[in-house]
Amino acid sequence: MRLSTRLTLAMVALVVLATAAVGVLTYRNIAAFALPRALERLDTHAYLLGSELAASVRGARADVIGFRSAVAVSDIMTARLSRGTNPAAAAAEAEARRRMAQRYAVELATKPNYYAFRIIGVDDDGRELVRVDRSGPDGAIRIVPDDELRQEGDRVAFTETIRLPAGEVYVSPVNLSQHNGEIETPHVPVMRVATPIHTPDGKPFAIVIIKLDMRSTFDRIRSNPIDGGRSYVVNNQGGYLVHPDRDREFGFIVGKPAHIQDEFPDLPKILASSDTTPRVMQDRAGNRFGVGLAIQRLADGPRIAVIQAVPYSDLMAATSAVRDAGLLAGLGAAFFAFLLAAIVARSLTRPLVQMTKAVAGFARGETIALPTGGGQEIGALSQAFADMAAESRAKTAALNQEIEEHRRTVEELRESERTARDVIASAFEAVIQTDDASHVLEWNPQAEAIFGWSRQEALGQHLPTLLLSEALLPYCQEMKERLLRNDADAAAGERFEIRAKRKDGSTVKIEASLNALRRRCGHVFNVFARDLTQRIAAEEQLRQAQKMEALGQLTGGIAHDFNNVLTVISGTIEILADEVSARPEAAAVARLIGEAADRGAELTSHLLAFARKQPLQPREIDVNRLVVESAKLFRPTLGAQIEIESMLTDSVWTALVDPGQLSSALLNLAINARDAMPNGGKLTLETRNVTFDADFAAAIGDLKPGNYVMIAVSDTGTGIPEAIRDKVFDPFFSTKQVGKGTGLGLSMVYGFVKQSGGHIKVYSEEGHGTTFKLYLPQADAPPERVAEEPSSSGIERGDETILVVEDDPLVRAYVNTQLQSLGYQTLSAANGVEALAIVDSGAAFDLLFTDIIMPGGLNGRQLAAEVASRRPSLRVLFTSGYTENAIIHHGRLDFGVLLLAKPYRKLDLARMLRVALGSAVSLPAANPETQG
Repeated sequence: MRLSTRLTLAMVALVVLATAAVGVLTYRNIAAFALPRALERLDTHAYLLGSELAASVRGARADVIGFRSAVAVSDIMTARLSRGTNPAAAAAEAEARRRMAQRYAVELATKPNYYAFRIIGVDDDGRELVRVDRSGPDGAIRIVPDDELRQEGDRVAFTETIRLPAGEVYVSPVNLSQHNGEIETPHVPVMRVATPIHTPDGKPFAIVIIKLDMRSTFDRIRSNPIDGGRSYVVNNQGGYLVHPDRDREFGFIVGKPAHIQDEFPDLPKILASSDTTPRVMQDRAGNRFGVGLAIQRLADGPRIAVIQAVPYSDLMAATSAVRDAGLLAGLGAAFFAFLLAAIVARSLTRPLVQMTKAVAGFARGETIALPTGGGQEIGALSQAFADMAAESRAKTAALNQEIEEHRRTVEELRESERTARDVIASAFEAVIQTDDASHVLEWNPQAEAIFGWSRQEALGQHLPTLLLSEALLPYCQEMKERLLRNDADAAAGERFEIRAKRKDGSTVKIEASLNALRRRCGHVFNVFARDLTQRIAAEEQLRQAQKMEALGQLTGGIAHDFNNVLTVISGTIEILADEVSARPEAAAVARLIGEAADRGAELTSHLLAFARKQPLQPREIDVNRLVVESAKLFRPTLGAQIEIESMLTDSVWTALVDPGQLSSALLNLAINARDAMPNGGKLTLETRNVTFDADFAAAIGDLKPGNYVMIAVSDTGTGIPEAIRDKVFDPFFSTKQVGKGTGLGLSMVYGFVKQSGGHIKVYSEEGHGTTFKLYLPQADAPPERVAEEPSSSGIERGDETILVVEDDPLVRAYVNTQLQSLGYQTLSAANGVEALAIVDSGAAFDLLFTDIIMPGGLNGRQLAAEVASRRPSLRVLFTSGYTENAIIHHGRLDFGVLLLAKPYRKLDLARMLRVALGSAVSLPAANPETQG
């Protein structure tokens, strides 16, 4: 073989091998670095999306358990179970259902991903008892009226929930919302979380169910895939909940089955094993994809998987570009090497020694001085070496370019990390990341806000020692070890409550979850924490409201029977006083009994005020004028050592309130202020206009947004200790000595303000004084002028016939005696049924004088309506010690209704009889709420 041929083959082989070696090594090095980082980005993105999805439904489980124990739910069940024996059960049930619906409406307003709250009873084939949803115009919150409530007994959620034991929670799979058995269009993905309600004897009564709207969460996942990738969410069977092609979503429901195993045959086995390690796999067509996935249980219920898939070509785009460039460069080098070798072989004329020196100089990096002579073969060889040197420089430039691309890839990864850090920094929860030794690696701004340590102070610290007491350190270590062992009960990501330390030495109760991520060099632990301070305060406020409501119901019932007794005592002592007027000692005893009865009546009035059951007669009043007049009355009561200062706004609005009750409330507050200033001080009365927006009113809970007149009563006394500040409105709570007060003053003020549709707030600092602020609703009209009632010189008498309806025999006998002593003729009945029998018999009478709260199926209001339907011209006078909303609604007497409140004296009875007999007939129709 000729020398030129050997040189040609050797040069071509050398160039091809060198190019191939450089290309293969470069490709493998870059691929080995880029692929794990790309898969890690996929895994992190899938985890963040899965965490967001789980967080959107996490609170539903706790909410449904809380609503199961609500007082209104218990009232609904109690009323329904007593329908056969309690005539007022239906009205009580309607009121409890209304309260529950209003509470649900408030919950929907604060939780946009909640679509509906329902209570579904067992009776009547699962008919709904309460439903509040977003079916109003443009998705507005709507309390569904009774005639639109449906039977849901055949629904899967109902049948699955009602068979659960007490305390268990049913969580439905994610499916499509239906209306009247038809799938809604456009499709609405929903979940249902429910729990059963049992009667005291353990029988199923109803279920509480929350319907969650998953559209917004799914839209965020669908619209936020990783660059070049696709987002999927699948259920435990692989059915699509989210897919890039929306026509394939929920195909298992709409009759077009589509599953993840149709695209990725190997993925179901991975999902079943709960192995979430990112990896490269093939789809059914043989295409390779990088896949990252996160598995979550929604509200501890159905298991779903969030999947991020990127074509392998996109995943390894930079690495493939390096490979292709190396391959093309190698082919080009081989081609040019062959041409150059052929030329060298044809022109090899230069001496071999000179060529050797030239090659040695090239090895040292010197400029190549190739011979120009020596024949065709030497010349071709010289040119080949010159081209090889140029090719080497080109390869060096290409390698530098690859290094630059590698640098850009690293920068992109760093940018991705910065993006993830920005997500952590803007999270609503505290996000803390630690290494295997529990030293802090990441500490976001929310963690700074909750715990007090800045990021610089927290980084590198031992997290358990920093935040936990010594008693909790073993618990923390045990949880970490269970998480690493991946025990079945390790519950990665499960929420738990714990008390943590703050920088200032105080403690804060937090809700936290912990999970671990495997890295090449070990594990990274992520802690997500939320401050529970506001939630605990809201729960305490709810418990306080429920306690006050229960106390109100108790006091109202006591007042009814107590007022009946006081009516008899007050009236008979008047008769006795007249009989013993000539005997001073007996008369003094009678006066003492009368004063005790008056004191009992005052106490009962306070109880009714606290229970918000007193009959108010609100009207439009000038608040400034009433405050000025009240201040004049305060001066002799408070004494000279108390200075009274008024700070009244000139343009204060007119308020809608009962002026007598408001004057009593201000007097109670003034007396309390006097007692808090035993050595004297200043009492300040202030008025001002205020407006509450919807957000503030919602935070209060039972306040409507709008305009209010504020009256502030401030003192410079000793102040209220913080430990008892939240108890000042409780009935019978008092810091005064025994015998110095009843403990009902502030509770009466509280009940009066709430019954008037207002709000009361107390501000106090020990040693500096106390301020009570009363917010009363603005009136729509100017102050009303009230004509003074003409004074009477004595007891008015009459000769008309009066039908007396009273269930208490003692009160009935007393009333008959008093009426007859005033000259009236009487007819008597013990209940509404007996009274109607007298009416139907044709007996003539001029006035119906009836108690309101009576047994027998008819209360006084319903009896008056029945009698009015038979005798339209009949006049009616009501009497009661407790009305139970029969003639009082929203704290006010119904228009045209006359009420003589128990207990009453003979003079009051005589006056009201003449008022009723002389009034125009204007008995309004019965309110539906009072029927039955």
